[in-house]
Amino acid sequence: MTMSEEFQFRGLEPLKDAPVATGPAIAAVALSLAIQYYNIATVQDGTLYQQYKLEGRNLESLHLDMVFETAIKMEAHLLGASDRVAKLVVDAISRAVEEDGTEDE
Repeated sequence: MTMSEEFQFRGLEPLKDAPVATGPAIAAVALSLAIQYYNIATVQDGTLYQQYKLEGRNLESLHLDMVFETAIKMEAHLLGASDRVAKLVVDAISRAVEEDGTEDE
């Protein structure tokens, strides 16, 4: 961390152990994942970028709304994860109960 970054976050020091609600935490994770996704998906080497342009490859420009749209999709997926896990658990339990019931007969 550089000196300027350290100075920027110094004011947040009292909040470092504060609990975070689930909703904002999931939204923050989704936004972080979206930023990482577009960071990986972009050409960051200037020479490689020039080579792509010379080869005529179609390079889409990256806009902020694309990052947020991806974050919204990821957030919806993460919020639905607990429902998907709960459904799997209920299905597994009901299957086990059905199997136990058929063996007793």
